[in-house]
Amino acid sequence: MEYRLKQDESVPEGVRRMAAGQLGKALDNLGCQDGERDKHIHEARKATKRLRALVRLVRRDLGDEVYALENQCYRAAGQRLSGLRDATVLVETLDRLVESLGEDVPKSRFAQVRVWLVERRDRAYGQVDSSNRVVQEVIAELAQARERLEHWNLQRRGWGGIRVGVQRIYARGRRDFAGAYALPSDEAFHDWRKQVKYLWYHTQILEHIWPPVMQAWAEELDQLGELLGQDHDLAVLRTTVLTEFPRAGATATLRALEGRIGEVRSRMQARARPLAERIYLERPREFSRRLGGYWRVWQAEQAAGQELKFGASAADSTDAERINATHHSAKKEI
Repeated sequence: MEYRLKQDESVPEGVRRMAAGQLGKALDNLGCQDGERDKHIHEARKATKRLRALVRLVRRDLGDEVYALENQCYRAAGQRLSGLRDATVLVETLDRLVESLGEDVPKSRFAQVRVWLVERRDRAYGQVDSSNRVVQEVIAELAQARERLEHWNLQRRGWGGIRVGVQRIYARGRRDFAGAYALPSDEAFHDWRKQVKYLWYHTQILEHIWPPVMQAWAEELDQLGELLGQDHDLAVLRTTVLTEFPRAGATATLRALEGRIGEVRSRMQARARPLAERIYLERPREFSRRLGGYWRVWQAEQAAGQELKFGASAADSTDAERINATHHSAKKEI
């Protein structure tokens, strides 16, 4: 629950706490030496993405200069680590593709491509000095970012501190959704996917304002993000293989792979569309107004809970006094 706004904290307090938590998670994973390097790099990259979602949430209060600095820092960190992680993702993507084709295509059909991808991955991780240097440089950059947290000038304590950020991400995602299907391209779907992920992170941050609703919303966004993520992985696989794989004697294999990738991507994009239509049904201002309403009820509920707790304490105190009085009375009678 570290990536959630708590009921008893203001927006500035919560954002700083969550940012510190994600920076700590990234640094811990990058500094880990237990041999599961790919896993730790993946976790560190996820933390940088959550950090980018956080700064978007409070962009108005941060100001353009601070926002640009922090966003660039987290983006650069993720990109510098991506070369190591992406080499593994391509192997996993090909495996998922072959598995999804079932018995229609023998597993040996793309074995030649898989061997090449594994060798490519091993070369990326085999450059120990280079990869270690990248990791150490990212650690230094994120350590500096953690020191800058205390200087974030976050003024708005309630819904006003995040309203604009939430509405902006929703509006951008809604626009990119329409654009991706109007003029389909790898870049258009990838850009939209990033906005879906940011909105998913925002629903997690705001889970407590109405848990059943926000959890369901997050699950739908997670599903949409997974579909778009696998679509993007297939697009990268296609581009990488077609541009880097030795074509001599493999023309038929590459043509078959490209065709299969196209078929699976078409199905994924078709499945993503109705999900997106439900998620982006409202206009951005209506969406923001609805969440703002949830926020106000959540805060009123908190205030009412505190009053009830105070009232219960007072009642308990009165009961205790009455019991003591009865006890003393009984002692006198004895």
